[in-house]
Amino acid sequence: MPTAPITNPGHPAGRPSRAIMGRVVALRSSVCIDAPADLVWDRLARLEDITLWSEAILDARCVEGRERGVGAERTCRLSAGVTVQERWLAWEERRAFTYEGVGIPLVSRARNTWTVQPAGQRRLVTSQAEVILRGGRLGRLLAPIVSRQLARMAPRTLAAFKYLVEHGEPARVPHAKLAPAPTAC
Repeated sequence: MPTAPITNPGHPAGRPSRAIMGRVVALRSSVCIDAPADLVWDRLARLEDITLWSEAILDARCVEGRERGVGAERTCRLSAGVTVQERWLAWEERRAFTYEGVGIPLVSRARNTWTVQPAGQRRLVTSQAEVILRGGRLGRLLAPIVSRQLARMAPRTLAAFKYLVEHGEPARVPHAKLAPAPTAC
């Protein structure tokens, strides 16, 4: 296990920063959105609407009565028959939330914190994900692959979220065809 994370400091614009330490993959990505804070937060806090901006998620359903706040629960159906259970651990209304997901193959735990910060008339939305892989040595071998996949997917997902917020409707093209979204305001 390396003693220090492997990172890509000074990552090019549009690329998330990532770190790998043993079986832990950390990814930080952001997007600048030209919209009022209330609108950005409203879209982000609609937990079942993730299917509108994340192509990896085919279906998302919250437990009735647990759609918002600490204790919210969501079940996401991904391709290849994978189902992920997510539970919200922290919720700061209009600012941030953290959730944890289980049920992803080869993943022991996945945690993600989303924040919405003011940047003049715009909003900076940041996702900080941490994925802990299973499998000891196998997990350490897979970590760079998982890291690349997450780093490839994050900008597309954030560009799709930006499009949804700014246009009021989901993008009608594959997210890979969206223009790269600015990562800073």
